[in-house]
Amino acid sequence: MDRLSKRQIKRHQMDLRKQAPHEEMKARKQAAKARRALRRGKGEVREQRVTEDNWEELLDQHGRSRKRPSIDELVAQARDGFESETGEIENPGLVMSVASGRCRVFRDGEELDAFVPPEIAVRQKSALAVGDRVDVVREGEAWRVRAVMPRTTVLARPDPLHAHRQRLIAANVDVVIHVVSVKAPPLRPRLIDRFLIAIQRGGAQPVLCVNKIDLLDAEEREAELEKLTPYLDLKVPIIGASTKTGEGLDALRDLVQGKLAALVGHSGVGKSSILNALDASLQLATNDLHHKRATGRHTTTASTLYDFGDGTYLIDTPGIREFGLWDLDRESLRDYFPEFTEPAESCRFTDCTHVHEPDCEVKERVERGELNAARYETYVRLWGDLLT
Repeated sequence: MDRLSKRQIKRHQMDLRKQAPHEEMKARKQAAKARRALRRGKGEVREQRVTEDNWEELLDQHGRSRKRPSIDELVAQARDGFESETGEIENPGLVMSVASGRCRVFRDGEELDAFVPPEIAVRQKSALAVGDRVDVVREGEAWRVRAVMPRTTVLARPDPLHAHRQRLIAANVDVVIHVVSVKAPPLRPRLIDRFLIAIQRGGAQPVLCVNKIDLLDAEEREAELEKLTPYLDLKVPIIGASTKTGEGLDALRDLVQGKLAALVGHSGVGKSSILNALDASLQLATNDLHHKRATGRHTTTASTLYDFGDGTYLIDTPGIREFGLWDLDRESLRDYFPEFTEPAESCRFTDCTHVHEPDCEVKERVERGELNAARYETYVRLWGDLLT
């Protein structure tokens, strides 16, 4: 019996040893299967094509992400994190472009390549951006970014892969020129509203540049420009431009003289073409529209700063087919629709949202045609997307 018991014990131990790897392998396979399913789920969102029909729906997905730091908080963090090894700025420069671990800096009329230490991003709480003012130090034949000066303005959008993060487009910009076109691609006021809010939240002055104005006859021009009347009422400068005829180019030159400006807009509206027209020596790549979707092809893949002399710098940015707002709440949204302020005083409820309440003076004026219906529709859509 004792001998038999030992055999049973030994057999049981062997069975346990066989079973343990099996259970462990089974658990590993289940975990791997779960990870693949998660990646597939994320990939479907990441690879989903943005079309004219669904671009606003995709923006709404970004708007529902929680725990999103505001641009104001990020600017404050950048100021708090600013340090220099010596406490003094010895070699100030302006970031022209950013690549992995390196950047191109404009300093004393010359361009130089500099290494960007990983701790710079940690100290800044964000990646280096085109337009950043930096202090560089020379180490042998190489240059290194030593510090980043506090940002005065920030132009950012949600990261396409991480809705709770921001992707910096440019920094320290005085003027942001939102380029739109009247044809190919057509004018979209709702997209204008999103751009204007992002520009104003970042602290820069917005300007509307209506490009390809030469494609319209007199009657069409009047009809298209009528859509922009609400922005004139908001004191947003509007410049009609054409790289074919030269119309509006002098006005743009005067507007950006001595400033750091950025051109942003939908793909295919002609941002690079405008820069080429302002300075023929640039010879930036341009491209035609997609022949089926009438949407622009990306020719600028990353933000790049160009020196126009006399303290004037212009930033060419990649075409943006969608522009989400992730650092905004419903209460703050009202600040970007100032035309609602006066009629809101006559609303039945003092905390009226102008969306679902009865006796809302804002809604009544929209119905009477006294307030722009397209702007109101944008407000309602954004209000529904944003967190309270």
